[in-house]
Amino acid sequence: MKTERIIRNFKHGIIDAIEDISIPDGAASASLNWLTMGDKIEVRRGMRRLGSVSSGYNRVSGLWVGEKADGTEVLFAVRGTKAIYFDTVTEDWIEIGTNIIPAVAVDIDVSAGNYASLAGAQTWFGNEKLGPIKIMVANPGSYASQYLSTKNFKGRFKIKQNRMVMWGLDTDKTGLYGSYIDAASYTTVTAESVGTGNGTQVTFTGTLAFKAGGARRTCFAVSITDGVETFTDDFNGVLTGSAGGTGTINYMSGAFSVTFAVAPLNLAALTAGYQWEDSTNNGIADFTKSAPRTAGQGFVFRQDDGGGAQQAVESFGSEEYCFHEKKTWVLELTADDTDATNDIYREKIGVPNLRAAIATEEGIYHMDDTDPEDPKFRLLRYAQNSSVKISTPISGNLDLTDYRFDQGAVAEFGNYILFACRRADSASNDRVIVYDRVWNSLDVLEYSVSCFAVYAGTLVAGDSTTGDVYEILSGFDDDDFDIVNSWEGNLSNHDIEELKKTKRFVFEGLMSVDQEIQVYAAFDRGAYVLLGSAVGDGSYVDRGSGVLIGSSVIGSEVIGGGSDGTTAYPFTRELRIRTGKYDRVKIKIKAVGSGYAAITTLKFRDILRYGQKLASKYRT
Repeated sequence: MKTERIIRNFKHGIIDAIEDISIPDGAASASLNWLTMGDKIEVRRGMRRLGSVSSGYNRVSGLWVGEKADGTEVLFAVRGTKAIYFDTVTEDWIEIGTNIIPAVAVDIDVSAGNYASLAGAQTWFGNEKLGPIKIMVANPGSYASQYLSTKNFKGRFKIKQNRMVMWGLDTDKTGLYGSYIDAASYTTVTAESVGTGNGTQVTFTGTLAFKAGGARRTCFAVSITDGVETFTDDFNGVLTGSAGGTGTINYMSGAFSVTFAVAPLNLAALTAGYQWEDSTNNGIADFTKSAPRTAGQGFVFRQDDGGGAQQAVESFGSEEYCFHEKKTWVLELTADDTDATNDIYREKIGVPNLRAAIATEEGIYHMDDTDPEDPKFRLLRYAQNSSVKISTPISGNLDLTDYRFDQGAVAEFGNYILFACRRADSASNDRVIVYDRVWNSLDVLEYSVSCFAVYAGTLVAGDSTTGDVYEILSGFDDDDFDIVNSWEGNLSNHDIEELKKTKRFVFEGLMSVDQEIQVYAAFDRGAYVLLGSAVGDGSYVDRGSGVLIGSSVIGSEVIGGGSDGTTAYPFTRELRIRTGKYDRVKIKIKAVGSGYAAITTLKFRDILRYGQKLASKYRT
């Protein structure tokens, strides 16, 4: 009697924590650089370098996105001694200042956060050796250190609820510090003299006087007038004249330039009005408090009872979860900011480093290697039908004992949670493990990532071995990187408890013209043998039914140049095969060409049964 076995669902991802004989059809017993898509598996997309090739750097130690007042995103990074931002006009990186990262802070993970107040759209960064640095996002090439030993600290931080929260100080590894709730302590300047007309000059440049009073100051709400035409500030660094003139303002340095539509009259007074702030004066960089402390001032909470250094702080509702190396605390401030609860949440749940946790709408995903013999990825979430928060493992199907998370990074991208880590024999991160929240599946990808960001709807990553930044999971050709890939299924008996032979094997999917997909089989735990392949220009490819495949698995645009996608074509490839009698078989799939490749169906046809006997290799 002939029969067949068809596999059309691929929703399980990798399951290698149990024997491959026990995992379901459509699951992978091992996989590299294939993604689980539910109805198919597909080779992961590539990586595209942003900007010029870097040299002389060990890693990208910081990567984040700032946002201008009009919503325009600016991508920032730190590598070596340089802070940089990506310029979309030149499609390259521009340095901020000159070597503003001191040698003592090089290659230390950088914290970053955004803040948008009446004083303008800001981005901040720093670490335990650097102290907080402020950038007005409209002027990304300018900066000012906000470190002041009498007002704040050097440490890791987040900006939340109109204040900065800091931890990981060199001098205090377990305390949690908070700044003032921003009191909006602004100084207003009116009718400051900035020039005199001569009847012919139309362009005037200069620097507003506020900056001379303090390097930490920044300005906003700028206006300049000659009494006839008035320039107003759009909070994006642009001054627009009421008569059609044009101008610019640098909120950090105070440098301005205005070009009047008509030259100001001879001896006409040019005046400026604006406001300025110093963030170390009752702002988010002011950690001071009076005695006794009053609402809205700085604070410190002690978490000193042997849980190791504090690594990360993430929000869940009104609570702040403070992850140490070996335990986790939870802090909740009262609404009037005059009382708090500061308690241990869980013993033996922690994270190994700054980037090993991320807050999402369903909870906090984090790495946990408190037990090095049983590391886990976890989700701190509400228990079902309960207000109790629990931290549950999500990585039970994947054996993580060969991975290390000391340089780990976690990111959210669409339905994915991504965990950057390294294999035990690698000195730097060389793998990204992808958790799909729809299918609850896990896949392993080969990327070297030190930090993530989502920019212009695409996923970008700082390299863990160079100073390069890449757009990843994007495009179909890699920059200086070969996609080595394979997908291995379960050890299947086709649900037939007999010896059997198979005469025909069919695989279906989608592929680009330049792609080739090879299929291998291993019978009864033997070596893999090549069954055959499908090529993109084969007669079994339906070239009349092309499908446009986007360049990114998720996202709105390609940054830094590149194509918008590729066309893939459906194929059905039948292989006539001659197998010996076997009990179980495992399939391996490899894409060895270039371009898109996906498998939607695997079919074993004309299966002949030979009774309930042992395979010949097991007979004595």
